Amino acid sequence: MEKILQQLLEGQNKLFESQDKMSKKLDLIEQAVLINNDRLNNIDSKLAESTRFISALSQDVARTATKDSITRLDTKIDLINNKLFQTETDIALLKIVK
Repeated sequence: MEKILQQLLEGQNKLFESQDKMSKKLDLIEQAVLINNDRLNNIDSKLAESTRFISALSQDVARTATKDSITRLDTKIDLINNKLFQTETDIALLKIVK
């Protein structure tokens, strides 16, 4: 009888240890999700800022139409589009992780 009780107590202790480990893992996962949400919000802000900037540049192109300024603005727009693409890629990856 004592052996059975001892085995039950050992099993119960193992269950509590396992439950404690799972709780710690869950806490780590929740922290990672919060960090990813912060990153996603930051990237969304950058994306909105880049979109506004591209819109402003597009309006500038319509106003100033010299060959040199169009070339410079075209280069800037290409750089911004690349940055925008990278930001959208980061958002997609974070959504997958989330």
